[in-house]
Amino acid sequence: MTPFAGVDTTNLLVQAMNVREQNHRYLANNIANVDTPHFTPTEIDFQKTLHTMVEGRGAVALRTTRPRHFDHTTYRTEFDRLAFLSKNDYNKVDIDDQMSKLSKNTGEYTTYARLLSKKFEMTKAMLNSLAR
Repeated sequence: MTPFAGVDTTNLLVQAMNVREQNHRYLANNIANVDTPHFTPTEIDFQKTLHTMVEGRGAVALRTTRPRHFDHTTYRTEFDRLAFLSKNDYNKVDIDDQMSKLSKNTGEYTTYARLLSKKFEMTKAMLNSLAR
């Protein structure tokens, strides 16, 4: 049996894109606070957070008080590390490092989106061939 047998690739790609989107927010927050004294940047542990989201563990269901509220579930983020180096104002954001991570994160998000798009294109082509 292959190690990926039974894996829902669509769900996996969608969840990976969600984690990358969340990571983008953290990186953007780190960059926005480059001049904030005593700011410590955070970053997501991609593998742990994705594993948690795919398995459905760690979900926090929000309570709704009205029937028209959206049903929304948020996932607890696993953090990789906190920065330890700091500047004179005790700000630990390395702008070059954060920009590099943001670029890498954007590239990986784009890759997952292209893979998902390709999967849908293949499914559409298969369905069109069956309809003929």
